[in-house]
This record gives sequence, C-alpha cells and structure tokens, in this order.
Amino acid sequence: MSTLLALDTTQIVLICLIAVLLIAYPIIMFTKNKKENQKIAERTNSLKKGDKILTTSGVYGKIIDIRMEGNSKQITIETGSGNYKSYMTIDAYAIYSVISDQIPVAKDIPEEKPAEIKEEKAEEKPEEKAQPKSEKKSSKQATKKTTNKSK
Repeated sequence: MSTLLALDTTQIVLICLIAVLLIAYPIIMFTKNKKENQKIAERTNSLKKGDKILTTSGVYGKIIDIRMEGNSKQITIETGSGNYKSYMTIDAYAIYSVISDQIPVAKDIPEEKPAEIKEEKAEEKPEEKAQPKSEKKSSKQATKKTTNKSK
C-alpha cells in the first residue's frame, strides 16, 4: 500500500491506460475478425453454378461444380477459352470476388469537364514557348558574346 501512495497521479493514469489497452485490444480484434468471417461465409454460401469469379491468386474462371468434401466446400472452375480451356478444383475460401456482367448505370460514370474548360487550359502557354526559335537562338548567342568579351 505504501508503494501505491508513492506513485504520482500521472503514473497511476498511465498504468490504468495500459491496462485498458491490454483488455480492449483483443476484444476489438475479435469483433473485427468475426465481421470479416461473416462476410466470407456469406460470399461462399451465395456461390452458384455459372458465376464468374476471381480467386485470391488472380485466376479468373467460371463455376462448373460445387460439392462438399468433408468439412470444406470445393469448387471446380473452368478457366481459359476455346482450345485453351482447363479445369481447377479450389477451396471456396480461395474465391476473392464474384464478377458481375452488369452494365454500369449512368450515375456511376464520372462526369467529364466541359470542352470549354479544357480548351482554356490548352491555350494558356508561357511567353517563352510562344517566342520563335530564331529569337531564342539570338538571345543565347548574345549571352555567349557578352561572356566572351568579359574574358
């Protein structure tokens, strides 16, 4: 008890803060992982034959077959096209996203700036670029002559 009385107020606050962080950090991480696992479970449960997918390793394919093997859901996908078709069996958790073939709605496409604004920016040029090349050369030659005369 005597050591507790010897502590400063700032030290007590610091010890309490560290204790709260040590308790709160695992709780926050648990809830974050729980939400992420729910999203993954929803995505794997919503898969159906014919969906176009992207795997976590970057392979694009089309779902051909879905089956349960023990505790894991295995999915057979078709990759490639024409004479280069191949088939792979992957775990359902290896699917990164389902690709939709929907056409973007007009409100999703960003608006372009009016042509007038683009033209105004194109017309603005510094004076040096506007000078003819012959004037630039003569100004360079004049500076060379003055430096040669000073020597």
